Amino acid sequence: MEKQKSPKGFIVVLPGEIIEIPQDSDKSWLPLFYSLPRELAEKWKPAYNLPRCPYEVLRTDKYDHIVCDDMFKLLVWDCYAWSAWQLFQVKDRKGNYRDIPGTWTQYAGYFPLWRLSYSIILYIRMKFEQNGLGFQNLYNITQGMEVPWLTYQQFSNLIGNVTDMVVAEQKWQPVIDAIWETAPWKITKPQVAPLRLTSCGSGITTVPASRSLWMK
Repeated sequence: MEKQKSPKGFIVVLPGEIIEIPQDSDKSWLPLFYSLPRELAEKWKPAYNLPRCPYEVLRTDKYDHIVCDDMFKLLVWDCYAWSAWQLFQVKDRKGNYRDIPGTWTQYAGYFPLWRLSYSIILYIRMKFEQNGLGFQNLYNITQGMEVPWLTYQQFSNLIGNVTDMVVAEQKWQPVIDAIWETAPWKITKPQVAPLRLTSCGSGITTVPASRSLWMK
């Protein structure tokens, strides 16, 4: 049985031992990584080449040079923020909800909905832990077994469900509405879009990016 031990970490129960994974550890992003489809994971080749069997990745330091690299976190955060961004719903001129118009490159990095798309990542990670996609699931995979790649459609369906759940539970839709109604830059000239990310404890801080995985 898997549960969160707040606020320190995630708890995994194994025969003869209990493991705690700190929320601010580099490996805390592995459940989200192993749910990415190939099309997104390959944005950073070293991560794409991680073994699909997480046994050694979790239990040894053999792959720490990849998992503890800032680019690994950037890959995971960018992928989930970019996916959540596409699922936010905003009102059109008639008051009907629709996807955010235009492409992500038309919005500045400081656009509040971009910032919100990065804030949702911590909630997505917790939803994974609560619904059988977290560390308990990864640790239960025995040596030699592999985590199958999700298809792009499967990933889209998963993130669509989780994003809708978080927006509803956190009552974010009025926030999204207010941001969209008051934003002076609803469609802008192409600018640097995704944010450069840094880790701050168990949270995520955003600062403007001069380049991003999505710009490659």
